[in-house]
Amino acid sequence: MTSDLDALDRIRRDIDRIDDRIHDLLMERTALVEQVAQAKAPDDSIALRPGREAEIVRRLVARHQGRFPHAALVRIWREIMGALVGLQKPFTIAVCQMEKGDGFMELTRDHFGVVWSKQAFPSPGHVIRAVADAQVAVGVVPLPHENDQEPWWLSLTAGSANLPQVVTRLPMLVQAPTPGRPEPSEAFLIACRPHDNTGADRTLIAIETVPDLSRDRLRALFTTAGIDATQVLATHRADDHWVHLCEIDAFVSADDPRLAVLLGGGKDPVRHASIIGGYPLPLSA
Repeated sequence: MTSDLDALDRIRRDIDRIDDRIHDLLMERTALVEQVAQAKAPDDSIALRPGREAEIVRRLVARHQGRFPHAALVRIWREIMGALVGLQKPFTIAVCQMEKGDGFMELTRDHFGVVWSKQAFPSPGHVIRAVADAQVAVGVVPLPHENDQEPWWLSLTAGSANLPQVVTRLPMLVQAPTPGRPEPSEAFLIACRPHDNTGADRTLIAIETVPDLSRDRLRALFTTAGIDATQVLATHRADDHWVHLCEIDAFVSADDPRLAVLLGGGKDPVRHASIIGGYPLPLSA
């Protein structure tokens, strides 16, 4: 019996030693992040790097072994990265919460952790204005839907210099629904910075057409331009034109030459195309 107790004590001491090592490495990581922040030229941009964060989590999940759950691994690193994102300057988050219990505040907390202030706003439009006016660093808005009465994504097509873009999709790890519980929430994160190219991304592009086009016709236009459009998320009819929000299975920047092919030299049916952001592909449980 005494031998068993001694063995347990040794194991617990080993666990304490490992905890100290983990803590030491966490403090070392924090110091390195501070060095990165100091090495950057001072500007008004936020320290958020969604692409870099996605690459870190993908690498860790790919090398992971043993019985420690992947979901817990991602949650730990999300808490670490979320805590460190505001070391350079104050970091606040606007969250669209049209009704209590919609899950967006919890989704935001899972992504950014418990440190930074989260402000609830009654509509996506309020969130977009708060981000554009630099009242907050980033904003969380619902995914677009076909039946949205006021499509928030239209305001990101105006071409203004200070407009936010979609930069990531929440959650980073998509898990299967739990029986008896509501579907897990999903959202877009917007910020006043371009979306990143991580090698496994989706791009959101709004195209204006006259006349209206079927989804098959839209996909054919993208295919002709050499772009793989995965789906049409939503369509909005204005006075004399239609705007379609399409998702592209790749990183596409605003200066991509394929967009000129899509526009066809300014001829109908595509009159205008706007990149409103994109996101690294989430991991799947």
